[in-house]
Amino acid sequence: MPAEMPTKSPSTILEKPAAQKFDAFRPEMPHIPGVKRASRRSRWKLQGTETERRVQIAGIVAAALLIAVSILWWIKSVPSTAVEPAAAEDTSADSSKSPLPTPVAPVQEGPTLAATVEELSKPWAAKKFTFMKPLTGEIVNAIVIRLPGGGLWAISLQEPYGRCELEFVTDLGRLASEFGYRAGHPMVVNPCNKAVYDPLKVGPLGDNVWARGEIVQGGGLRPPMAIDVRVSGHSIIADRIE
Repeated sequence: MPAEMPTKSPSTILEKPAAQKFDAFRPEMPHIPGVKRASRRSRWKLQGTETERRVQIAGIVAAALLIAVSILWWIKSVPSTAVEPAAAEDTSADSSKSPLPTPVAPVQEGPTLAATVEELSKPWAAKKFTFMKPLTGEIVNAIVIRLPGGGLWAISLQEPYGRCELEFVTDLGRLASEFGYRAGHPMVVNPCNKAVYDPLKVGPLGDNVWARGEIVQGGGLRPPMAIDVRVSGHSIIADRIE
């Protein structure tokens, strides 16, 4: 009789390890020798950190774009308000540096219109004019005066042999206070040396030559330089100077 094979009792049957549950929605990563598996919790943490980084980077980029747009808007808006006053200022500085010249009436050589008869219709009426010497071309300031007797007296306002300009003074009070001369009618004066010339008096120049405007006070050398004038219609023409 063949020997009976030993049999194991049910109590001695080894238990099989429990099968791991499989989740279709959370598949397990394959195990690679030498590499530790990361738990789901650690993977979720890494994914969250990466998302936060992306959000931070997006916020920085958006802030940079906003700053750039603000700078461009400021650059475009500022010059429109700042350049115009500067241009106006340059214009005002240029106008102050190089003002337009004042028009000057041309001086006629030789016979010159000194005044009109209507302008000198009353005694002691006077008018200034400019006369050019025919020979030298020198321009001098002059004046023509209507004398009480109806005559005309024209003189150069340049002091004889000097540079001071003579004046025709009709204020008798000024003649007394400033020049110390009590006169009964207007006078021609030299404000530099206080000389007084009388338009109604004629004084000698020497060699039997006489000139109107005798010196009645002061240290003048001679009467003012006379200019010949004549009446032509309604015009008073200055012809020549002595």
